[in-house]
Amino acid sequence: MLKKWLKRLAPILIIAVAFAIFATLQANKPMPEKKEAQARVLQVYTTPAALESTFFDVYAQGEVKARTATNLAAQVGGRVEWVSNQFIPGGFVRAGEPILRLEAIDYQLALNQAEASLANATVLLEKAEADADVARKQLVGVKNPSPLALKIPQVKEAKASVKAAQASVERARLNLERTAVSLPYDARITGVNVQVGQVIAAGQALAAAFSIDEVMVRLALKQEALGSLGLPIGFVAEANNEPSVTFSTEIAGTGYQWTGKLTHIEANIDQATRMVHATATLKNPYDKANTSKGMPMAVGLYVDAHIQGRQVDQMITIPRSALRPGNRVFIIENETLQVADVMVAHANEDKAYISNGLSAGSQIITSPIRNPIAGMAITSIEPGVTAEAESTQ
Repeated sequence: MLKKWLKRLAPILIIAVAFAIFATLQANKPMPEKKEAQARVLQVYTTPAALESTFFDVYAQGEVKARTATNLAAQVGGRVEWVSNQFIPGGFVRAGEPILRLEAIDYQLALNQAEASLANATVLLEKAEADADVARKQLVGVKNPSPLALKIPQVKEAKASVKAAQASVERARLNLERTAVSLPYDARITGVNVQVGQVIAAGQALAAAFSIDEVMVRLALKQEALGSLGLPIGFVAEANNEPSVTFSTEIAGTGYQWTGKLTHIEANIDQATRMVHATATLKNPYDKANTSKGMPMAVGLYVDAHIQGRQVDQMITIPRSALRPGNRVFIIENETLQVADVMVAHANEDKAYISNGLSAGSQIITSPIRNPIAGMAITSIEPGVTAEAESTQ
């Protein structure tokens, strides 16, 4: 009977013993240490604000254009008798060198006729003066002889006829000279409109050309660039004291550079773009001495212009990427983030030059920061060390 009860109570006893052991272990287990949670400090890259002496250079772009371009037209009509072998697109002609001649026989005959008329008028003048001399002698002693009796009107008429004849000779000679067409400057031909044998009228277009003594580039500048250059609106450079401009471009993978001058800044602001336009020039761009690797700064090229601005000494400089929107800069002071409102004197792709709002040596934050708050805990890390917290712009 006892064995029967022991058999029934054994599972219950085993469970009770196990529970007692578990309760004892739980009562005697060590308590874990409690640690206070520490705030995570954002780590960023910094660089010290440095002092630098530099030039506030300005960059712009523009198209090269000839200072003088001409649509050449005939001043007299006639048949084209001859054209120069340079009378082609791209041809080179010197000042005063004929590039086209018209048939001149009609104008030569007109000149001969005008010269004959002048000779006849001269004879008539001499005759009128002789008649006047005779009349004056015959009327000696006659009181108040009339001008007509003294042949004075006849002499005036003869003199007027001589002047008219002289003018006709000059006009005929000028028309004859105009049968030979030339340009008043060394030029390059850009287009031709007539050929040998063609009959043209006065005023008809013959060709287009541009001068090669000087090219110009009209540059659009932001108003802030005037401060960098230290020049006013309406500036006109003094001779031999013009700011230097370096032009550059790339043709077929090769870079070229030319050095010109900034001659003037226009006296108005463009109403559409609010930009200021300046003109830079290069003299004799097609001369071998002024080419770059044999390449001239040709009309029609699109070039970059680097204008040397004013020189500044000991200006606070920071990386361009550290300048935040609204001309703000994030700095570290006493391991906290501070926001400095700065005045930017000049900026380029790499650097910003600060005239007010920063001190030399200030730790400038260059890392992008998510949700920056003035006074937040922050610390600087050395370049090359991975920051604990990534941040976005």
